[in-house]
Amino acid sequence: MLLPPIQEIKKRRVALGVSQKKLAMSIGASQSLIAKIESNRVNPSYDVVKKIFEYLDRIEQPKIGLAKDVEKKDLVWVKKGERVIDAAEKMRLHGFSQLPVRDDREEICVGSISERQIMQGILREPNPKSFYEKPVSEVMQEQFPVVDERLPVTAVALLLQHSQAVLTARRGKIVGIITPSDLLSMSSGRPPAKRELQASEKIEA
Repeated sequence: MLLPPIQEIKKRRVALGVSQKKLAMSIGASQSLIAKIESNRVNPSYDVVKKIFEYLDRIEQPKIGLAKDVEKKDLVWVKKGERVIDAAEKMRLHGFSQLPVRDDREEICVGSISERQIMQGILREPNPKSFYEKPVSEVMQEQFPVVDERLPVTAVALLLQHSQAVLTARRGKIVGIITPSDLLSMSSGRPPAKRELQASEKIEA
């Protein structure tokens, strides 16, 4: 499971009013290790970083919402074997600017494709029509980050600074999606617009 950047540990710890000593005791580590991690003087193991974020998450949860509170559970996918023009048509029909890409046979996310990416491809191709006929697998980019749906929305917001969307998972299975507009809607108290990336469409067989 993808974790937030290590640089966020100190920011979140300080914001929560947690001392290095308290954090260290809570995860069974030394205060000097926490100090070295925060000053980038050591490369900690995945397990240690995971324990730190899990502890910070537990403190934050009573104060803020979780990913499951803002996720949308109906996803629109494009299969990697479909053509770029098929992906573009789905974006047009649902008003999306990007889509997660799934494997042709299994409900596994293998990449992503965006409106901007398609436009750039058209500009690079001497014959735009040939680009539209390419399979999505040839032009797709890396998949959106996948996080546990119990992750605090503050951690999701950090990931959305570098990604157009975040997929949420429950027991390892992708169940929803979050975009920046979802977090903005949460802060305003208004429901998200109907024509969003995660507008309803069942996963195709």
